[in-house]
Amino acid sequence: MSTPTVAGQEEAQLYEELRRAIEDVEEGEERQIVLGRMIRQLRFAKWRKDRMRKVDAYCHKIKPATLWIILATGALAPVLLFSMFIWVSLWVE
Repeated sequence: MSTPTVAGQEEAQLYEELRRAIEDVEEGEERQIVLGRMIRQLRFAKWRKDRMRKVDAYCHKIKPATLWIILATGALAPVLLFSMFIWVSLWVE
């Protein structure tokens, strides 16, 4: 899971990469392509940081009992579904 500091570092790295790309690429269509790609990456990084903020807030509020219930449910779900499959297949025959 991404923390705000990691997301901020990633965004700063993308800005630095954008600055280098602008310096390295000559004027013209190729420069527009590179700038468009970098701007999309920056927008995605910002969107992901906003989404992760909500997930991080939820994860910090979760209690250990709730976490155990979620893990137990996830672990028992395949067993329950397989048992139901066997029961239905025997019932159909």
